[in-house]
Amino acid sequence: MLCFLQRQQLAQPPRAHDSACHLRQDGPALAQPTGPSRSALLRLALLAASATLPPLGAPHPAHAAAAAAAALPPIRPAAAAAAAGGPRSSLLLDPQLLPMPPGPIAFPRRQLDLNFAVLLLRSGYEACDDLDFVPMDEFQKRCVFWKLRQSEWEPYLLLHSPLRILQGQLTDPLYCDFIISCQAFTASAAMREGRQVFEEYDEESEAKRLVSRDPALSDNALLPERYFERHGELIYRGLVEGFRGEQFGGPPPCAPGASSQELLAGVQRLLDIFVAKGFALKATLTPHTSSGGGGGGGFTVRLDGPANLWSLQALAARRSSVYQQHDAAAVAAFLRASGRSSSCRLAWSDTAVTQEWSLQA
Repeated sequence: MLCFLQRQQLAQPPRAHDSACHLRQDGPALAQPTGPSRSALLRLALLAASATLPPLGAPHPAHAAAAAAAALPPIRPAAAAAAAGGPRSSLLLDPQLLPMPPGPIAFPRRQLDLNFAVLLLRSGYEACDDLDFVPMDEFQKRCVFWKLRQSEWEPYLLLHSPLRILQGQLTDPLYCDFIISCQAFTASAAMREGRQVFEEYDEESEAKRLVSRDPALSDNALLPERYFERHGELIYRGLVEGFRGEQFGGPPPCAPGASSQELLAGVQRLLDIFVAKGFALKATLTPHTSSGGGGGGGFTVRLDGPANLWSLQALAARRSSVYQQHDAAAVAAFLRASGRSSSCRLAWSDTAVTQEWSLQA
């Protein structure tokens, strides 16, 4: 269960706040300008409204989201999903990657949409909570997360000096990147020492309650992959159903037996959302030549300037078992909801992340 402090922070709409966990490792101030006139403001408002209104006859976004959400399979308990034998997903690191500490990100990235960033990071907390391997009040308040942020913040600021990074500003890709790494590394450390039984604060009763992890997930080695899947389910559902009153237009699952072309159209829609909301500068999807049929196949995704570029390298240098590749987690969840298993191998350069995907029928 999410702790009271965490939910209060995540529920504050005007503040950019930090939150997020993941996968399996393989291998100057300007003078204030004068305000525009009332007529200019009216023109701007009318232009903005005309750009965002759907065309006549188009379905209302909320209605479209409801229809898409109706096609989503229910989210099952983590242990039940693990034992059901349905489609699975895995996220791997390229074994050729050297675990070197990363330098600063030396190019500008896009500002993130606040609701979108909170969705990504809150989903990470909820995925940890669902797997029941650490008390969430301890995870956020007392254990490694806060200590790690305190110890790493000043070095991170020095690394990116003279750039100014505002603590708590989730829309800033530099701060978001930092928080992603802290959350993922905290989750990784907690998974290595995952508890089977523990006490956790219950905000409803304002008391401690006893939590037992499901025996089907008793092996701590299973937690990174299960986390990757659960994190993706929560992100994908938010993209389809909407989050904090914002609709993202996520694609519903494809019907069983859908062709690779239909699946890739859904993947492209998800990538377009991540670009539109500031997670990356650009996303390129390239089908493999064998992706024409309905059986196996695969595709390559290249994300230029993603918001997690620094954190991936920092986590690899620390040999974390948990990584945050939010778009890949959402894509894998879409594929599973469409009845397809998948594996994704990550590699990166100084400016981009590349994902090599394989699909299984």
